[in-house]
Amino acid sequence: MEIQEKTIEDQKVAIMNYKGYLKDMEILISKLTGWIELEEIETVGDLFAIFYNNPRTAKEDEVVYDVGIPINPELDPDETEEIRIVTIIEHKVLSGLHYGSIDNIQETYNIMAEYSIENKYDIIGSPKEVYIKSKFDVEDEEDMITEIQLPVIKM
Repeated sequence: MEIQEKTIEDQKVAIMNYKGYLKDMEILISKLTGWIELEEIETVGDLFAIFYNNPRTAKEDEVVYDVGIPINPELDPDETEEIRIVTIIEHKVLSGLHYGSIDNIQETYNIMAEYSIENKYDIIGSPKEVYIKSKFDVEDEEDMITEIQLPVIKM
């Protein structure tokens, strides 16, 4: 698995905060993409989720995460009760690609965590999963591609 350090530039994003079931992510994505289409907002990247606790170990109905999508920074759309517009400031990440179903994505996280220790990186924030090819884009889950980004500093 190839893992690399990347700098993520400032990103203006439309984002939804949520605490509840992980399976509700599909509903959140539908609401977010529906709003994007209705408001005719230009997107400039892939859908993503940021996890504030581990969905594999948290209580089933207490997973805390955001769902978002980068938008054109020139736009200034109105927020809704559920959708906020925020800027994620520039930061460094360790980036690795997970191929296939997210059922076994924890293995990829484990490899990346080991890499961070071996290469003297300190993980300083919540992981982000960027859905390059999500289950909405492919017929077979084995064709899915998820980029995992771990915010880091070099120790």
